[in-house]
Amino acid sequence: MDPGVAQLAETIARHLSEWRDSPAHVELAVFGSDEPHAIAEELDRFCRRELGGGVAGALFHQSSIGCVSGLVLDDGRRVVVKGHQPERSVEWLREVVRVQMHLASRGLWATTVCGGPATLGQGYAIVEAFVDGGVTRDAHEPVVRRALARGLLRMVAAARPLAAASTLRGQLLSDGPDALWPVPHSKLFDFGKTAAGARWIDDVAARARVIMRGAATGDLVIGHGDWRAEHVRFDAVDGDRIVAAFDWDSLCKEREPSLVGFCAHAFCADWSRAEAIAPAPTLDEARAFVADYEDARARPFTADERRLCAAAFAYACAYSARCAWALGSDERDRPGTFQALVARHGARLLEAR
Repeated sequence: MDPGVAQLAETIARHLSEWRDSPAHVELAVFGSDEPHAIAEELDRFCRRELGGGVAGALFHQSSIGCVSGLVLDDGRRVVVKGHQPERSVEWLREVVRVQMHLASRGLWATTVCGGPATLGQGYAIVEAFVDGGVTRDAHEPVVRRALARGLLRMVAAARPLAAASTLRGQLLSDGPDALWPVPHSKLFDFGKTAAGARWIDDVAARARVIMRGAATGDLVIGHGDWRAEHVRFDAVDGDRIVAAFDWDSLCKEREPSLVGFCAHAFCADWSRAEAIAPAPTLDEARAFVADYEDARARPFTADERRLCAAAFAYACAYSARCAWALGSDERDRPGTFQALVARHGARLLEAR
């Protein structure tokens, strides 16, 4: 095996070992295999076919909803290949690329797409230029929170000319069927089999869902549906200046109050950091994020828009709490978790302020 492909296989194997006894659901869906060497060879074939260069080394490999590989090609280029599961259509990915490049052309931190969407294994992949500048910040700091809220508004404003005709889908949690919960974003979470004892979470979600389904208020806008600290890099000196952002397949078309509510729920989250940073905001921090967005917008939400924003926030918090419950975790007494947030405040999360 080529040394670069062998190194990539070792990198993939290390990542998959972190999942311990859990199946490699994403890799199986994308590549039809969880064998690191087979995955590495498929990525090498993809790069030779689509980019004109083979894999000379590996920077990282991670998987969540999709699988992402940082690669060094044999001509020195450093790229990121993001593989998507088969249910993500090529038409939708093309629209993601179109909007992403629109934002990149306006300096809105979007990474440059240099390939795809193109077939990868059983799914499709998009190739982006590798970006390693900037640092992560703790979004519990007010200056970072404000920067994220203002950054979200800048993105919404820049993409506004595209919104009416865009075929982007709604945010993950807005598109669910009549059931209380949408299909979870990962096969790790089985809400049906873990429903016992979760009524305290489901009740909050049910009340929020009623408001969300009955409200059609606020402009339809395009934004990043998973806009949070983990996906954003800041200037190392000018600590509130965003220099890069990632995970652009989270672009969505959504009612503006809903988008802000969804983002208010997880803007602090950064599960990539080894040190303990509370993933959930406090209720006051979440409300401050919304207020920061309104201040930057120079126009407050109406009463109905605030009600929808609060419902989206509450539903998203309940969803994150339910994911932890599905993994067998009871974190109601652990500050900084979504379960603790829901357990402490319950229906108060729905209160528009």
